[in-house]
Amino acid sequence: MTNSNPAHDLVRLRTIFGAALTSDVLDHLGYRNQVLKSDVSMISGDGVMMGYAFPVRLEVVDTYPEVPYVGLLAALDAIQKDQVYVAPTARTGKAALWGELLSTACSFKEVAGFLGDGPSRDLARTRAMGFKMFGTGSLPVNINGRYEVVAHNVPGVIDGVKINPGDLIVGDIDGVTIVPVAAIDKVVEMVIEKNSGESNFRKAVREGMPPSEAFAKFGVL
Repeated sequence: MTNSNPAHDLVRLRTIFGAALTSDVLDHLGYRNQVLKSDVSMISGDGVMMGYAFPVRLEVVDTYPEVPYVGLLAALDAIQKDQVYVAPTARTGKAALWGELLSTACSFKEVAGFLGDGPSRDLARTRAMGFKMFGTGSLPVNINGRYEVVAHNVPGVIDGVKINPGDLIVGDIDGVTIVPVAAIDKVVEMVIEKNSGESNFRKAVREGMPPSEAFAKFGVL
């Protein structure tokens, strides 16, 4: 079962949304702690990653399992188009959480991207395919024998921000903002409105209107 909302055209919204604009709107709605720390950044891909959260639960392990990647493969089989694979690890940093073969599998399924609070690997190949990947950097260490995926499509937390299945994730060069599922419709409405106001502000100041006057008229900055 997908968490995507057919009422929202993500292809169109990706041309409007950004992490900063989304954060501004969430602030206005009273959601003031929905942005991940600044070291979680785009390490592969470009533009805007926008999709519905598909969080997994990982446990730290110290031995190789008899059969590797069981939970990881189950999650890869289950994730769907327009979802974002989310890997919270409480920043334990023991291994790469993502790589090129996982990106290849998800790219084929039109998954929106990957988000983790640790490093990934195979950056050259993943960048070459343009798959969107957010994390804290790179590390060549394999996940096998260090983390085990024990559940998928379950709530998670990164940097104190709760991420539930179906939350809307917006990531770009500025960072990552999480929109709670209950607020998605209102946030979409307000982002479209604020984006229009910002366009009017830009046009006005480029035509010579003083910024203070443009702010008074359009109410955005």
